[in-house]
Amino acid sequence: MKQGKSAQIKKMRHIKSKQKFTSKSVLSEFNYNDFAGFLRARYYLTYNTKYSTETFEVASFFLDDVIATIVQQNFTKFTSNEQATVNLNEVMQAALVNSDDRDWRYFVLLVPVLYDMQQFLVKESSVNKRFIAHAPKFDINFWRMIMRTVIAINFFKWQGKDVAEMMKTSNAIDELQFKFLSESEDDDDFNLEIINETFRGLPPKMKPLKNTDDVQKLQPSLSRDEMQTEIEFADKSLQKFQGASVKDVVSDNVINMLHAFHEGMAREFNATHNLWRANLLNAFAEKYLLDYWTPQWRDLDGIGGEVKSYLTFLSSKKALTGLGDLVAGTLDIDRYIDVIAINSLLEKLDMKDIEKLS
Repeated sequence: MKQGKSAQIKKMRHIKSKQKFTSKSVLSEFNYNDFAGFLRARYYLTYNTKYSTETFEVASFFLDDVIATIVQQNFTKFTSNEQATVNLNEVMQAALVNSDDRDWRYFVLLVPVLYDMQQFLVKESSVNKRFIAHAPKFDINFWRMIMRTVIAINFFKWQGKDVAEMMKTSNAIDELQFKFLSESEDDDDFNLEIINETFRGLPPKMKPLKNTDDVQKLQPSLSRDEMQTEIEFADKSLQKFQGASVKDVVSDNVINMLHAFHEGMAREFNATHNLWRANLLNAFAEKYLLDYWTPQWRDLDGIGGEVKSYLTFLSSKKALTGLGDLVAGTLDIDRYIDVIAINSLLEKLDMKDIEKLS
């Protein structure tokens, strides 16, 4: 689970302090959350004020995927204290291909941050004993071509087509990515109008959460008084949750999202907090969450991970039981919420917004 930015920064400082007392020749046992959290916090401190809020959130989301890909491709070296050598062009392309659940606007907004991200990782790797990163000379037209190709691949994936087979038997993907191209004398660009029209009525295809096919509404129905009691509990509990956290870790965006679970679970499933179960939580996130919650751009990155934090908080207050089953049964809910939240916001950007941000 990804932590909030403030928690990551606090942990980064703690790790940095510990490193002063650690032998330079010996690395501690590899911990992914420490490694990724340190880089995320460094990125936040470096670029949070450089980009627009929308651009930073998209960039931060992609950085998570890049870090995960770096570790996945070099897992043996990371876990055996050998320094991994990373080709950032290859890693970033792999991360993009696997981003097949993102709105097409996500890829367009990424282009302006790719150079900075490569330079950031190269610089960080120069003082990080776990990996050394290299980046070939940056060519923005190359990356725009990569983005157009990924967008075209996703178009066919979301229609249920066998993309691997298509690549062997036709030029459909290349032909579509060329339609997405707007050539100019200086740099290639995106033909935003054609891309937008191509994807009209075709939403991103999300990987479904577990055990959501046959979720039944609990009985009996909640009375008006029971519903009001649940809302009042949510207000008080979330205030305590926010107050107990490190300053700014639990934002209003987080509180609004968690409040949506209280209200929505009660209205859609007759499930007050003490009756929450993993399949109900998954089903609500998949089918109803955005009916009860309007995500905001600020403090969006990693927001889904706060569900687990809040469940843990409620369990510590004896407000629910079965925390182990709840956490085990909702392993993918954090990532799912992250993706639907950013997609919902990207969909609301009009062409003028996209042109300005890209």
